[in-house]
Amino acid sequence: MKPGPREYNEVFERLVRGSDDIEGFIAYGLYKQAKREWLIAFHDKHGAAPKPADLRAYQASWTDTTLQSLRENAESGLSAYAEVVIEAVKPQIERDALMAGRPIWKDLLIGAVAALVYSLLLLVAAYMTHVFGNDLAEAFRHFLERRGQT
Repeated sequence: MKPGPREYNEVFERLVRGSDDIEGFIAYGLYKQAKREWLIAFHDKHGAAPKPADLRAYQASWTDTTLQSLRENAESGLSAYAEVVIEAVKPQIERDALMAGRPIWKDLLIGAVAALVYSLLLLVAAYMTHVFGNDLAEAFRHFLERRGQT
């Protein structure tokens, strides 16, 4: 919302696109930092504060391209910060993920049971090969004959 009839600087609206636009808020902070530096330099050079016409000229010097570069600087600063934070908490996240997982003894038990079942299946297959030979059709016929006798 714009203030009343007095002169108004629209840089905030040009940089910030919504209430959750973090890049825009940081870009606006960068703009205000640049404006403060300009005000100090102006005062040092002229020995006085800028007049309204000087402020208007300064504000007009901020084109869409220069404002976009402020947003890009804000975005890269946020990305760099996010990378630092992620690297800092990565060991803790990995530790938590390992602790939240299944205990190692359960994995060992599952592996042992699977190996036992596989071994039993191999023993059954070896016994059947010993009894019936390598001919599966003969073994099936033999099984059917025995079933028919009972």
